[in-house]
Amino acid sequence: MKRWGTTRGGRLSAPAALILTLCLALPLAAWGASGPQGRKGVKVDLDLTGFNGLMAYSGLFNIFSDPDPWVGKVIKIKGRFETDQDPETGVRYFGVSIVDDSACCALGLDFVLRERYRYPEDYPAEGADVTVAGKFDIYQEGGDMFCRLVDADLL
Repeated sequence: MKRWGTTRGGRLSAPAALILTLCLALPLAAWGASGPQGRKGVKVDLDLTGFNGLMAYSGLFNIFSDPDPWVGKVIKIKGRFETDQDPETGVRYFGVSIVDDSACCALGLDFVLRERYRYPEDYPAEGADVTVAGKFDIYQEGGDMFCRLVDADLL
């Protein structure tokens, strides 16, 4: 079964983490107190939609490497819509995947919409480009830790 948002994996090297931090911090600092807006004026803490594939992928990788500081922060992400259903439990998962510029690597993030949607009627087609904003959260399932956006909206 395909799953998004697992925190398994390595960390960025110190130089790469420094470069990524600077690349992410400078645009965030430029937004100031108002920040970019999500749904109905909700302040977005990190907007990955304005970055190219490599920077968005790197930003998400960095979040997965150290997810605790991001819990409760609103993240906006743009990528490919994907869904999967656990054959044992019947639970359907929804995710947005980011592919780096070389198309060799992809990361994704689960999301749980705040409003009730029916699948497949109310969702985009699998593989369609989507933008999602929601509060970052960590949860345990089957002994593994996963990351997701909760109280999320399709924008």
